[in-house]
Amino acid sequence: MCGKVTSPNQLSREYKTNYVNLPSTAVVGDRCGVSDQAVAAIASSFLHDIGLTTSNNSDLVVAEKKLRREKAKIRFQALSEAQALPLKGLYFDGRKDSTFIEERVDTKRYTRKAKEERL
Repeated sequence: MCGKVTSPNQLSREYKTNYVNLPSTAVVGDRCGVSDQAVAAIASSFLHDIGLTTSNNSDLVVAEKKLRREKAKIRFQALSEAQALPLKGLYFDGRKDSTFIEERVDTKRYTRKAKEERL
């Protein structure tokens, strides 16, 4: 075969794309701090174990780029929902904490402990 086209079927290959959304898989991987590559490998191996993907049919294999897009979409939705909510109030408890304060006297610096309100 070495580069020769022997039939017209070799000219047009059909590529099937994976249109399955995986928002919960992306969120769980993000929440657990697992890399996109590891989540993609786990999800693809799970699909292979239950028989949805085979060596002949690999349409549903999960790619790490797909997980990145899903995570970005979920984060954008969460940010939009959070920004839509009005800020009802901002409260201070009035408690005072010990804080180190740096004072300069001539060319020397001194640190002292002082009580300041917590902000």
